[in-house]
Amino acid sequence: MKNNNQSKNQKNMKTGKVLITAILLLAINLVGKAQDEKKESEVRPFQITFVTPLGTNGLDAWNITNKFSINLYAGYNGGLDGVELSGFGSMLKNNMKGTQISGFGNIIMGTGKGAQISGYFNFSKGYFSGVQVSGFSNIIINDAKAWQLSGFANVTTKKLEGGQVASFANYSKGNTNGQMSGFANVNSGDLTGVQIAGFANVNTGSLQGVQIGGFANVTQHLRGVQIGFFNYVDSLEKGIPIGFLTIVKNGYRTLEISGNETIYGNVSFKTGTTHFYNIFSVGGSYKDDKIYWGLGYGIGTMLPLKEKWNLGFELLSYQINEDEWHTEALNLHNKLQITASRKVAKNIDLFGGISWNVNVSETEDRDGNPFESTITPYSVFDKTYGNGNNVTMYPGFTVGVRF
Repeated sequence: MKNNNQSKNQKNMKTGKVLITAILLLAINLVGKAQDEKKESEVRPFQITFVTPLGTNGLDAWNITNKFSINLYAGYNGGLDGVELSGFGSMLKNNMKGTQISGFGNIIMGTGKGAQISGYFNFSKGYFSGVQVSGFSNIIINDAKAWQLSGFANVTTKKLEGGQVASFANYSKGNTNGQMSGFANVNSGDLTGVQIAGFANVNTGSLQGVQIGGFANVTQHLRGVQIGFFNYVDSLEKGIPIGFLTIVKNGYRTLEISGNETIYGNVSFKTGTTHFYNIFSVGGSYKDDKIYWGLGYGIGTMLPLKEKWNLGFELLSYQINEDEWHTEALNLHNKLQITASRKVAKNIDLFGGISWNVNVSETEDRDGNPFESTITPYSVFDKTYGNGNNVTMYPGFTVGVRF
């Protein structure tokens, strides 16, 4: 029994010595490598690694550029001039020229030219030229001439000549050619191309192209088109913002007081550009001992004619409330009007024109009670359809003053 214990102790001591020796050799090698940072990277045709340094390049891995590289799990190599395949991830100390493909992530600490493809993320510290494709995110913290495609987000901190496509968001700090995302795009430089987002686009520089947002578009300087629910332009050079509400700092804004055959008094605010503007209106009438009032919305465009003269085309729709704060039934007063306006003083125009009116009202309110609209003053068409909606049509006029 005593001999067996001595034999086991001797074996343990030998094993310990081997481990200590290996650790010392590794430490000495690492110190030597740390003191040789300026050593030029060697090029080798092939390497295979489980996890660096457990591979054919051993402790020299981060000083070697490979033509063909395989990392069974993960590798840290000097550079790439070809193809690198990794089960989990890959990191390059220097530059990449070729293709990195990994299951989780790719990192380049130098410059990159080619493609990074991963299941989760790609990162490039230096200038990158090519394409990044990932399941979650792509990041370039330098100038790039590239396309970034990701399942969640893309980031380029400087000038991007190319585009970004993501399911959630894109960010670029410099010039960009295009951004498309499911939620938001942000570019803090100039953009030449297109921004398309499910929710919002923001461009703090000059936009020469198109912004299409599910809710909002914002740009500092516009030479192109905006399409969204809300549009904001600080400076419009040439273009058309199209949406429910458009604000252009140097654009078209007016306040109007007008009247017509149906609604005797209207106050309207118009905002946007002369090519396309939004109309927000409130109006009312008193006739036959009843009060009629309604809120309206519309769109319009204005064409310049001779000096001081303009021609306007407008579509408006009001929900009319008849002798109560809120009429439960559908009761729409719709109109197309064409007006001519003339400037009579600084910031004051007089206008007048013709209109075609189409009123649509339900014959029952939401509680099933009979409802008969009396807003129509006269008609050339009057018909009640099988769905219970009554439609009347008639010509009309409008006159007013614009500030």
